[in-house]
Amino acid sequence: MAIYQASKQLTKFVISGLLAVGIDFTFYFALSQFLDPSLSKAISFCSGMVVTYNMNKFWTWKQPEKNNKRLLLFSLLYAIALLVNVGMNNFMLSALPNYTFSFLLNSEANEMIESVTIGVDKLAAFLIATAASVAITYVGQKYWLFKKKG
Repeated sequence: MAIYQASKQLTKFVISGLLAVGIDFTFYFALSQFLDPSLSKAISFCSGMVVTYNMNKFWTWKQPEKNNKRLLLFSLLYAIALLVNVGMNNFMLSALPNYTFSFLLNSEANEMIESVTIGVDKLAAFLIATAASVAITYVGQKYWLFKKKG
């Protein structure tokens, strides 16, 4: 039964995380067109953090009671994860080659509508930084923040 419960929690954590990462990813790429990559990453990470806190608190770990101490500890955990995430993102941006994928969007008449370019280094850096912070936040939430009492 314990294995089933743990796998159920992990599944919910992953679903919540995927939604949060989707929000993080969308904000990061939108903001990085106009802002510094570190600032873009910090803002996008925080937007995903709001989603993950609420989904994990109420759905994954089923802790609906108001607990300001838990919110403070969650903020501390995510501040650490944010530093790891932004630091890893910056490190990977400097370490990876700056290749890009370009996509052309065409109409039915084969007229070019728009060109979209995505930096491979930006995408890879985002994914690696996200993986590093996910590991920290999962362990922190499961064994520290939302740990069952008794």
